[in-house]
Amino acid sequence: MTTAQQRLHHALDALGRTARPGPAVDGCGHCYTDEQLAVLSGPPDLIPDRLLHSVAAKNPDHWDDFPTLYRRLAPRVLRQLTTGTLHIDSPLIASRLVAADWTSWHRAELVRDVLDAWWPVALADPGASAADVLETLAVATGTVTPWLTAWSETRTPTSERHLIRTIDDWLYFNRLPDLRLGFYGELPVGPEVAAWIATLPPRLLDEERRHWLDTVYRT
Repeated sequence: MTTAQQRLHHALDALGRTARPGPAVDGCGHCYTDEQLAVLSGPPDLIPDRLLHSVAAKNPDHWDDFPTLYRRLAPRVLRQLTTGTLHIDSPLIASRLVAADWTSWHRAELVRDVLDAWWPVALADPGASAADVLETLAVATGTVTPWLTAWSETRTPTSERHLIRTIDDWLYFNRLPDLRLGFYGELPVGPEVAAWIATLPPRLLDEERRHWLDTVYRT
C-alpha cells in the first residue's frame, strides 16, 4: 500500500468512526418499503449495498430529512466511491453531498480529509478516470483551483498521462471554452481551466494540441 493509499485508508477509517444509527427515516413510500426505511434507520454498516446505492443516488426530495440521512450514510458512500465499488456516476455523489450541505456537518473536516486524500490516489492509478474524480472533487468543494494546482505539481508519468487524456477529451468534444463540471453541469470552469492549461509545461502539450486549443479560443 502506497503512502497516498494509506492516507486515504486512515481518512476513511476516521470518517467511518462517526457512523451511528439515527432518527427514524421517513421517505418516499412509493420507492421504499417500511422494512427498507427501518433498515435505513439502523446501523449504516448493516444497510445492504443495493439499498445504499439506491439512496445514494436518489433525489433529495425523496426524504423528509435528506441532510441527516446523507450525513449518516456518507462514511460508507465515500468509502465505496473512493475505492471504486460504488457503481454510480461519481459527479452525482458530489451533487448529493452539496445538496446535503456537507460543509455544515459536525466533523465536516473528516469528509474534506477523504476528498483531499482521494486525489493523489486517483492520479497514481492508471485505471482511474481522473476527469471524473476531478469533476467530483470540484463540485463537492465548489472550486476546481486546488485540484488543478495539485495536478500540475504531481509530476509522475501516470498523472501526466491522465492530464493529457483529459485535455484531449475536453478539446475533442469541444467542451472548451464553455466547460461546466458536475452531473448537472452546475460548476462553470471554462476560463479557469483554459488559464491553467496555458501554464502547463510545453512538453505536456505538443504543437498540435496548442494549435487546437488556440483555434478553440479564436472561435
